Amino acid sequence: MKIIKFIVVVFFLTFNVNANELPKIDTKYYLGIYKSFDKFSAIALSTYTDHFDTPYYTETDAEKRNLGYFLGYNFYLNNFFIGAETNFQENIGKDQSIAGLNGSVTYEKMKEAKLKIGYNFDDFDFFIYLGGGDIDTTWTAYHNDPSKINNYYTRGLGIDYYFNENFFLGLNLDETTFDIFYTESLYLEEVHKRSLRLRFGYLF
Repeated sequence: MKIIKFIVVVFFLTFNVNANELPKIDTKYYLGIYKSFDKFSAIALSTYTDHFDTPYYTETDAEKRNLGYFLGYNFYLNNFFIGAETNFQENIGKDQSIAGLNGSVTYEKMKEAKLKIGYNFDDFDFFIYLGGGDIDTTWTAYHNDPSKINNYYTRGLGIDYYFNENFFLGLNLDETTFDIFYTESLYLEEVHKRSLRLRFGYLF
């Protein structure tokens, strides 16, 4: 009988130790809205042999402060987490006047998907991410050119602050570079995009 009691006690203590050593797992879905400040700058060179030395430069100068929406999921293992997030933004920016060229360029309808990795410290989530996206473009002088930028890569870092169990505020910096080839004007444009986003989200 004493042996049985001894085994039961040892089993109970071992179970408690192992239970204490198990990692804490948590999952969170969230959605929200963000206010974005976006800046595009670009340099373009003609691929037409007679115009190799005539580049043009462009930079968004209007409609740079916009609203966007996001939806995501985080999987926590103790304080570390991985996650996935997607976002959509109707307007991004516009260059109203391109020096030496006709018309204006508008960037719009941005869709992105990202993978995140981060660390939770008290009420803060710190993270970095890598993803891809699509953007529609419109150049008023060249309507027949491709109007979509497909599968560009984006990267960034951010911080979210949970001020209660259901709501958080966040800030992230986002950067990417991609190329646009205009088949009608025969220009290849290298675009550098930088975004600063203030986020407000809800956990459910």
